[in-house]
Amino acid sequence: MFLSIIIPHYNLPRELLERCIDSITGLSIANDGYEVIIVDDGSQEPPLWVNTSYADKNIRLITTPHGGPGAARNRGILEAKGTYLEFVDADDTINPGSEHKQCIDKLREEKPQIMHFNYRIVTTEKNPKHSNGKHIHFSNTISGATYMKEHNLSGSPCRYFVSRELLLEKNIRFPENILHEDEEFNTILHFHARTLVYSNATLYNYCIRQGSTTANNSTVFEAKRINDMLRIIERLANFRKTQQQCSNQQSKGFEHKFTMLTVDVILNMLYNGMSANEIIKKCNEHLAPIGAYPLPPASYSTKYRIFRLFANNKYGMKLLRLLTPSRKPQKR
Repeated sequence: MFLSIIIPHYNLPRELLERCIDSITGLSIANDGYEVIIVDDGSQEPPLWVNTSYADKNIRLITTPHGGPGAARNRGILEAKGTYLEFVDADDTINPGSEHKQCIDKLREEKPQIMHFNYRIVTTEKNPKHSNGKHIHFSNTISGATYMKEHNLSGSPCRYFVSRELLLEKNIRFPENILHEDEEFNTILHFHARTLVYSNATLYNYCIRQGSTTANNSTVFEAKRINDMLRIIERLANFRKTQQQCSNQQSKGFEHKFTMLTVDVILNMLYNGMSANEIIKKCNEHLAPIGAYPLPPASYSTKYRIFRLFANNKYGMKLLRLLTPSRKPQKR
């Protein structure tokens, strides 16, 4: 088995999960070359229809008590048999066309531990078709830490193929019962990955819909999102303490991602209307003790240098408060 596609599912309408599955089974991959593992995360009505509707496909449905997407993906990792894993959210789709096959062929040839690809954001009303004629370009092989050092690493686990052996070797799992679990997983994964290739292939559709976790902007939910993000940063600081023998590249890559997560949580607090004094208090309570605040001097970008200049003192934070709209942008 070459590829295991893991889909966490929780209380979705049937048509969305069917759309996701159909986008996968429509790919030009031999039926014995991949498996789909749907992990139902304690839905009120588990999608038992999968077993009959897709009886001729290599699709497994596993039901578990509710533990969140991290727990569901972890169960999928344990159940998977493929050399590579691909994570797909149940309300999203894979693009049709030849790009997926080109990436699979490259995986077989180069055998990197991670292969990145692109995504697009669409509404549920759109179902974009993808050209079969696009020629895909692949990068030279680098380490995951080098990629983190040179790029702003996305938190989504749905933007790459990953070696199952690497996850098992380094015991890399998603933290459970916490939001932003993917930020911790991705950071530790790329820290350990010795080989990574990235491409310009657009394989994934993030389908924006009302009611999804990423579209939830209630006050209570946003407060939890911020607190959980602070906990993830604290957990990563503890991980850093255990990696005293890491390479210079690993250290630089980790610090870039770690600092960008700190920037993100400050921006989230600004977007959600917290006062400058409240933000400074949160930063001093949670981020200063682990060396994440004040933001460190670094030449990541001009935007970062300007943001750091303002965010590191109460007067600058007050100016950021005035300039930042008190609403979180709709994004995935």
